[in-house]
Amino acid sequence: MTAAALGAAAPPGKAFFDTNVLVYAHDASEPRKREVARALILEHLGTDTLCTSTQVLAEYFSVVTRKGEVPLSGQAANWLLEQLPAEAVVTPGLAGLRAAAVRCAAVSSAAAANSAASAHPIWDAHIIEAACEAGATLLYTEDAGLRRALEADAGGLRARDPFAVAAVDSVR
Repeated sequence: MTAAALGAAAPPGKAFFDTNVLVYAHDASEPRKREVARALILEHLGTDTLCTSTQVLAEYFSVVTRKGEVPLSGQAANWLLEQLPAEAVVTPGLAGLRAAAVRCAAVSSAAAANSAASAHPIWDAHIIEAACEAGATLLYTEDAGLRRALEADAGGLRARDPFAVAAVDSVR
């Protein structure tokens, strides 16, 4: 089934996927959320508009291998991560280790400044900065705190709970 048929149509532009949306793609206890997550992931993979970060993928791996009705094996979870195109993952720059370290430090510094100025958790600030770094215009997340963080700071990145019956955008 497509994302549009599920009432979760994906708008054009890059979409950053938070951990919870990726995890629901495997959650047998939440069939509707699983279906929505899978449809969005497939739609964005098919249009090369899916992006996420190494932080999200580490959180995903931790959750799917330790929680849920039937946790995935580490080998299965790793195989799933390897299916993502490298360009979909926000990672330090490709222009060498020095440039990568500088870029990674800049994202972390921006996240720390965002967290300090807004009282939002550093992890949420890292997600926001990584999404901005990737050029995403939309952030899919079920995390209400993360959506509130974007409501408080306009800047072009919108957050959407793809599982809400009437998905309402928050803007950054």
